[in-house]
Amino acid sequence: MSCNNNKRINNCEPLKKWVLSLVVVFIFGLVSYGYFVRAAIVNIVTRQNMESELAILNSQVANLESVYIKAKNNITLEKAETMGFVAISNQKFVTKAVINPGLSLVTPGI
Repeated sequence: MSCNNNKRINNCEPLKKWVLSLVVVFIFGLVSYGYFVRAAIVNIVTRQNMESELAILNSQVANLESVYIKAKNNITLEKAETMGFVAISNQKFVTKAVINPGLSLVTPGI
């Protein structure tokens, strides 16, 4: 299409509208692409930070578990009795007698 200088027929108007529409769509696409790329980068950085914090917490848990296992292995029967613990063989099981059970939720009327 060529532009005529004739005032009666202007062939450039439809072409200008199409070009302007394509430019607007292209600019909108670039802005959208930039926004999504920025959001993806923020998500990646956030995930890396969370994974590093999780790794630190996992190492702290492993350290505390090793300290607990060492402390548990160092406790002897004599030390446990001095701390107030009772050996398994010395425990006495006492049953509590039920004097008045009241209403039962399992069987009605009992």
